[in-house]
Amino acid sequence: MQRDLGIHGPPLLATLAIVATLTFSFVHNSSACTVFVLTDGHRVLFCNNEDWTNPATRIWFVPGGTGYQGCVYVGFDDGWARGGMNSEGLACDWVGGFLEEWHVDSATSVRGNPTERLLESCATVDEAIQFFQNHSEPDFRRARIFVADRSGASVVIGAHEGKLQIDRSERSRGFGYAFQTFRDSFARDSELTAANGASLLHACLQEGTYATKYSNIFDLTSGDIYLHQFHQRVPSAQMNLGVELARGGHYFDMVQIHRQFSNPVMSLLLNMRRFVMDEFPPIHDPDTRLTNHVRALIEDAISGNMQADDYRAEFWSAISPLQMSIREDLRRFGRLQSVALVECRTEPQGRLNRYRIEFDNIRSLMRFEIDDRGKVVSFKSEATERRPGADPGE
Repeated sequence: MQRDLGIHGPPLLATLAIVATLTFSFVHNSSACTVFVLTDGHRVLFCNNEDWTNPATRIWFVPGGTGYQGCVYVGFDDGWARGGMNSEGLACDWVGGFLEEWHVDSATSVRGNPTERLLESCATVDEAIQFFQNHSEPDFRRARIFVADRSGASVVIGAHEGKLQIDRSERSRGFGYAFQTFRDSFARDSELTAANGASLLHACLQEGTYATKYSNIFDLTSGDIYLHQFHQRVPSAQMNLGVELARGGHYFDMVQIHRQFSNPVMSLLLNMRRFVMDEFPPIHDPDTRLTNHVRALIEDAISGNMQADDYRAEFWSAISPLQMSIREDLRRFGRLQSVALVECRTEPQGRLNRYRIEFDNIRSLMRFEIDDRGKVVSFKSEATERRPGADPGE
């Protein structure tokens, strides 16, 4: 499952728009992704085809801590988990392409990514059902989540006519884009193996604009992970959740995974870390004029009135054609509330400052590089968090 605001262009646009990890609108009508569970009473395989446009795919591991379970997440370079599995043998992923009436109660919304909060806190399908009965999920307007546990139980949860819809089962079944292909290809008397699961995923691949970018199989009984990239012609990879969690928090670029296996682990990026905003509280601001200038830059972007004089020439030439898209993207996040300095460094070529930027709907950790003439050299959204109850995809 993928969520998108329709921003497609040079990497600079993604760094500017702040929205990379909060792109929730399902912009195409057909179902995206195919998810199915295979169970024989002894083994349970959770299988997913991730269909989207972004080729920058990643898998990352976040060890457990006090009050939360260790998890593996799959997704893209925005750090927003699309699906995953936890150390209790619970897995989930999403299927998009729906349009439903659904009321969001901000009082019961979770902080950050609901997929991550679900996997951190639940061990069974019944607990997952209770999670969504107690917590409001904005994406049910456009998507449904498929959840399975190591007992073989599964549930599809979504919205219909303003009410939570729950479809629970104890059998092997599929859901999503290639459901019909799955039903035609699935043989109930075939041996339940990862190889057979991979064959079914291959049969269910999507082509074209939203072609499948990766396929994952989670063995909910053993914690084994099988990663396939059929279209990319990358050899399959196998890992184990317990083994990877013991190595600490880290990630892999999927297309580079075989090379990265032999290298030292790559620590989690900021946008993959749990509640990273808490690591960057506001600090004393020694130069409020610069902070006010940064705020003015953001306000100009929201109004569609960005000024060439504020940017270094090379950077301006890259972003100036994108002003209309930038304005529309930023306006989805409501009013700009505050810009607070959280880190400042003096570099040989100028200043490198990080700011915590609060909108009505989101908060973002953003890095600005500014040269000694006050020109913006670059800026980048390093982490973004949806505010409880907000739905920036509207």
